[in-house]
Amino acid sequence: MTISIIENSHMPFVRDFSTGNEQLSKKALRAQRQRELKNGEAHNHQAGEITEDTRRKLRDVVGTENLVALRRLMSRERLSFRDLLQPPQGLTADYEQLNKARKRKGDSLLRKLRVPSEKIKRIGLEYGDKLRKALSPVEGKIEQGYNLSQNLQKWTDLSPFHKFPLPWGEVPDIGSDDPHRWFLFRPPFFGFDLRATTVVSDNARVDWQNILEPPIGLVGNEQVSMDIDGADDADYASIDVFSAIAFAFEAPTTGIVEVLIDAQNIKGTHDLRTVDEWGWSNSGTGQTNYLMMHALHPNVSGPSFAEMSSFSWDTDDDTNVHRENLSLGQHYFAHLFSPGVVPGGASIVIEAGTRSFDITGTNDVSIHSKSSFQWFINSVEVRISP
Repeated sequence: MTISIIENSHMPFVRDFSTGNEQLSKKALRAQRQRELKNGEAHNHQAGEITEDTRRKLRDVVGTENLVALRRLMSRERLSFRDLLQPPQGLTADYEQLNKARKRKGDSLLRKLRVPSEKIKRIGLEYGDKLRKALSPVEGKIEQGYNLSQNLQKWTDLSPFHKFPLPWGEVPDIGSDDPHRWFLFRPPFFGFDLRATTVVSDNARVDWQNILEPPIGLVGNEQVSMDIDGADDADYASIDVFSAIAFAFEAPTTGIVEVLIDAQNIKGTHDLRTVDEWGWSNSGTGQTNYLMMHALHPNVSGPSFAEMSSFSWDTDDDTNVHRENLSLGQHYFAHLFSPGVVPGGASIVIEAGTRSFDITGTNDVSIHSKSSFQWFINSVEVRISP
């Protein structure tokens, strides 16, 4: 079981902060990374303990020697099954019939060992439930995201800027003497931040690609994948990845930072392919994408999120699923608040972007999970909430 964190950031504008504010921003960034590492280590430890407990329960039910014999049969039959599919004879082979015959051999051995397959399946289901609880939490407060066209009145009421066509013309001067007025930020942006935290068992692989083009406000997490092949045991994986643009904001007064993000969806796909290895198999996979913001200050405990698209699939069978919940090209918005107060006069970094959190747990089911999301950040409005 391993945990890893990949990170990179570029925030040239902090050089224009006062020495004190620059140090506070760097301190907040370090603290956030330490929190994510600590959370990842805790998740990895919990998942490892749950996995070992599941393996112990399987040994208790099946018996250590019998479990070794069962695993050997599973490995041998998987290879034999693939041999039967090789050309030329495999070109005309009946895949379903051969696969059923392979699984019957596993069931036959269990009957010979007098081990009810239902007990193995029950242990696997318990494993999936415990694993989701251990790995699923995403740090920070989570709100609902909104489709802008279907919630136009709510969007219009949130800010006086929304009565104007923001992408064109001059930015109107609204409430310039109000310490709680909105400040509008649009591309080009010049700062960015990206990070990924992965937690995987020994038989799992994860991969991803951060998409970042700050000058045009493009952010994304592409090809976020989790793969577990030939799952002969309890296995798991999770990946938490985000890509964000960043800019400077000077708080005119003390209070909670309130942010509105207008984002246009460019890509949003959920894909899952599973292969049922044996009749007592089971698995659970989840993929969730968020719009997110973070006000980098030591008083702010972490990012805030708006859930935009989610996918969850529990199966003990062969599946091939593709989902697109969002409408390509449509505008969506997030209304978010910082979990902490920033002092008036402080120069802080605001991050706005997208975060993907994918998780899978499996017992004798091969997993091939992939999600891809890209967003154009059209505008970010910031104020100190009244």
